[in-house]
Amino acid sequence: MQTYTLAIADGVLFACLPDEADITAAITDATATNYGFGLSLDIVRGATLTNAAGPEDEVVWQEGPDSELLDAQGRRYRYAVRRPC
Repeated sequence: MQTYTLAIADGVLFACLPDEADITAAITDATATNYGFGLSLDIVRGATLTNAAGPEDEVVWQEGPDSELLDAQGRRYRYAVRRPC
């Protein structure tokens, strides 16, 4: 199962990439504007993208009207969750 790393700040999803991808480059690209100055990003690793969060899932991101949660193939999902092992 593919898991993802998310970069989140101030309620904005800056990056969602497979765990093995270079998240640093994606963050640099996403925050190259003045908005990125002094930004405190939360990095969440090992998230599973899904359209239905289960009762034991920890939701780390939920798609909103201003954000799309896409996997590496461009498929859209509603949630990024951490699932218990």
